[in-house]
Amino acid sequence: MDELDARILDEVIKNGRITLTELAKKVKAPRTTLTSRFRKLVDSGYIRGFTAILNFKKLGYSLTAFVLVQIRRGRPVQGKSNQEAFIERITEESERRSDLPWIEEAHIITGDYDILLKVRARNMDELTTFLITELAQHPDVEKTHTLMVLKSPYEGLLPITKTIIKPS
Repeated sequence: MDELDARILDEVIKNGRITLTELAKKVKAPRTTLTSRFRKLVDSGYIRGFTAILNFKKLGYSLTAFVLVQIRRGRPVQGKSNQEAFIERITEESERRSDLPWIEEAHIITGDYDILLKVRARNMDELTTFLITELAQHPDVEKTHTLMVLKSPYEGLLPITKTIIKPS
């Protein structure tokens, strides 16, 4: 990873649809050099994929909540921790049922809670059903704590700077 690679990543984060020609101009590198560097960044896993940044309100998701979940300790299930098994079950259930919110992210964390879920809900009833019916009645859930998002002034990936990626 060198300075050019860091600049390439920074520009791709800002605009994932940028053409290689535009990218070459932005990072001030020949297109042929940039093409091989870009392919190397993808092949080596620095770039895992490309995604659209959605407007969730336009899609009908008016509420965002972060839900902390404490899971009962237990033996691994099919080689997975209780936390991983729980996340698989709850996300599959959320995808299968239209009355439940969308779980956008799920993280196994340290501290008093085991899991952090980022949840998108269409309305308060949908979120309430998820919290009271799905989570509270799940046998592995010991307790939850919900944080409602009031406003998201900035949501998304931060641009990469020289201080984050240091040339090798």
